[in-house]
Amino acid sequence: MNQENFPSPRVQQSGKVSPVQNKDSKQLSETTGRKKFRIPVGVALGLVFSVSLVVICGLIIAFMAASDRRIAVQLLDQQAAAILNANQAVLDKFFQKQDTLLRTIAVHAKASQEKLTEADIAAYRKLLPEGAAFVLGRTVMDDAPEGDVPDVAWSAFEWRDDYRSAVKTAELDLGNGQRLFAHYPRSVFAKIGQEMTWDDRQQVFLLSGRDKAIVVNGLPAAAFAGTPEAPLPNLSVLTETHLHNMWDDEQLAHVMGGEISGRLFRDSGRMYTAIFFDVETGPANGWIVGALYEAHQFGATLDQTRFVLYAALAALIAGAALSFFIGRSLGRPLSRLATTAADLRKLEFNAAHRLPSSRLTELNDVNQAFNGSIGALNAFAKYVPRQLVSRLIDEGMTESRNIELREMTIVFTDLAGFTNLASHLSAEETAAYLNGYFETVTNVIAERDGTIDKFLGDGVMAFWGAPSDQPDHAAQAIAAVKALADQVENDPALNMRLRIGIHTGKVVVGDIGSESRMNYTVIGDAVNVAARLQEYGKEVDPGAKVIALASSETMAQLPEGISATSLGPVKLRGRDEALSVFRIA
Repeated sequence: MNQENFPSPRVQQSGKVSPVQNKDSKQLSETTGRKKFRIPVGVALGLVFSVSLVVICGLIIAFMAASDRRIAVQLLDQQAAAILNANQAVLDKFFQKQDTLLRTIAVHAKASQEKLTEADIAAYRKLLPEGAAFVLGRTVMDDAPEGDVPDVAWSAFEWRDDYRSAVKTAELDLGNGQRLFAHYPRSVFAKIGQEMTWDDRQQVFLLSGRDKAIVVNGLPAAAFAGTPEAPLPNLSVLTETHLHNMWDDEQLAHVMGGEISGRLFRDSGRMYTAIFFDVETGPANGWIVGALYEAHQFGATLDQTRFVLYAALAALIAGAALSFFIGRSLGRPLSRLATTAADLRKLEFNAAHRLPSSRLTELNDVNQAFNGSIGALNAFAKYVPRQLVSRLIDEGMTESRNIELREMTIVFTDLAGFTNLASHLSAEETAAYLNGYFETVTNVIAERDGTIDKFLGDGVMAFWGAPSDQPDHAAQAIAAVKALADQVENDPALNMRLRIGIHTGKVVVGDIGSESRMNYTVIGDAVNVAARLQEYGKEVDPGAKVIALASSETMAQLPEGISATSLGPVKLRGRDEALSVFRIA
């Protein structure tokens, strides 16, 4: 870098109002003075609340007026039929799937004309439910006609020691001198019961006859421990479920009316409803499949008076909740606007501060205008040192022509050998390399409260000591330079060589420029000295990864313990007097 003068093309600040601004302000005043029809927040809230309340309550009253007990019973029948039909479909699907699986094996056996081995049925085992198993046995006699696949025979539940459980067995003659047995322990049907659960209010049950329990959802497996004499437990001993009183003929127990089989009964002082159907064909012949509810949940539609009361209360609560929600919704954008405005003053422009659109005209106009301002300021901030503007705003130094004489520390950095490197790179590669370099230097300086004045080709000029007072500006500058040097030396990804110059002295700092374009910058001999120190590093150690030279004026202000190597008096280019120079990196 051979510049004698260091122009500052970036920071512009002006506190004066231009004629265009005055004109815009006048137009804005005229616009805001016009009266336009808008719905006040209170009116909007009242209308929405009253209309919603009338609509909700009107629908409820109309519905209840049109209802009668006959319709309520029909609804209950339809609900129960839908539940039981779905449960029957689950059970039928299970047995059909197992029947198809067994018959498929039989077809395979007849086609092969050979006895099946365990390896032959290994693939079919994967299709069995978890816990079920195949067993091959010998055929006692084969009465099935040639070419026909015999029917699958299902046994009742029997106790098997190898499963330590009640097991239902499917048996099929394979027609090749073998019989195939499929054992389904009770746990398999417990999972089927879980598939029949359609909501958390019901407790699905499967019974063998009226007294033997196969599955009662929610009971632990230990409750179904059986014996060879009694593979399945009696329903009456399962006191963990209210079903144990299902068939008791106590005073309030009775059969439900309607088309669906069911019983209402009392247990532990509360009423329960059990809906069920009897399976009369197939492998589950003799079973009872059903679901248990608390009576007030299943038969709520029968209590019209209570329903009307609950409906009215629900309507009032819904109306009040709607009013509260709208009030919050109206107030939230205003609160968000205030928060975002405070962040905007701090020059924080991330995406989280964007204001959403609103259905209310005034809020939507304000939000969109504010978002436009954020976008404009965010774009402008890319060309202005953000920390500089923040300090100026915090200290109230926003008026133009704010100029003063201060002692400050100036730092110049430069990329060594960049001209030769750039000749081997494309334009995009050169820009990417420079951006990485500028990002590294900028982050280190910002972390040590420094201010970037300008970028000069492949160089950076920064200063400490303004706009806010920094009594330790020299120490801060040296700390930043050392941190930058350590980062460049120790990070292999930073393929760069730096020369750095640091000098402390009196400079003029403030707003320099015209009314239309202004920079906050520093000028004076101290700036030139820092630049010359950076240049002199080329003569001291041309091949160094990082070389940082500081003047004696800077070193004199540092606390004790800062290590540096004295290079003695040095006569810099363009200066008559020698300057004591120290190498700090």
